[in-house]
Amino acid sequence: MFSITYSHCTPRVVKVGLADAGYKGEENFKQLESKKIDGYVSLGREDKRTNSIPDKGLRASRRMYRKLRRSPGKKRYKRRKAIVEPVFGWMKEILGFRRFSFRGLEKVRAEWDLVCLALNLKRLHALVV
Repeated sequence: MFSITYSHCTPRVVKVGLADAGYKGEENFKQLESKKIDGYVSLGREDKRTNSIPDKGLRASRRMYRKLRRSPGKKRYKRRKAIVEPVFGWMKEILGFRRFSFRGLEKVRAEWDLVCLALNLKRLHALVV
């Protein structure tokens, strides 16, 4: 299930959401619509032929399909690659962070906050120096 959560550090209302195919699903699309979030969730890998038209019974999935096929939807989803993916690449390659060391939601959240802090400090240092 797609869980819409807000960071405890920066609480704010989410208006637009971009997600990869790992979050595709009728229930997730319905949740986005019920919360009035303009969501763009991939229905499959772009280089594969898995983004066929969803069954007629999956109404929210069909609406997502049409939204992603239109020009504004394509442009908006394409931005995800420039916004999100580089950050994960930096975390993996520059910081060497590939998995969590701790178990439990509270400990994982604390570890994630430290990884984000380390990345931001490293970027800030590069800008200042």
